[in-house]
Formats: sequence, structure tokens, C-alpha cells
Amino acid sequence: MYEYKVLRFDLTGTTNLEQTLNDYVKEGWRILDIITNIKGNGTLFFSSVDGNDATIILERKKAS
Repeated sequence: MYEYKVLRFDLTGTTNLEQTLNDYVKEGWRILDIITNIKGNGTLFFSSVDGNDATIILERKKAS
């Protein structure tokens, strides 16, 4: 069984994305998918509303 975490980042902001991801890796998370620059018809639940956003989906095995 797995658990998931969804992160949203403004790529123009001051958040240190690399450090944030490295911190999650230390907790056992891995990147499952990255969704960027989506400006479509809104059919995706996690679609970006801004061309500068990234949605990152993390996955890890759930503790027994």
C-alpha cells in the first residue's frame, strides 16, 4: 500500500524547490509525477491555473 502527497509550487517564488524535495526524500518520499504549465479546459483535477505553477505528486510506501 502507498500514500501520496501533492505539492504546489510557484516557480517564480522564493521557495527553494530543490531543498524542499531533498527534505521529502529523507522522509522516504519519491516523485511520482510533475505537472507544469497546464492551461487547458480544466479537466485535470490538479491542473495548474498559472503558467508558472508546478504540481508535484509524491509517493511512498505506507508504514505497516
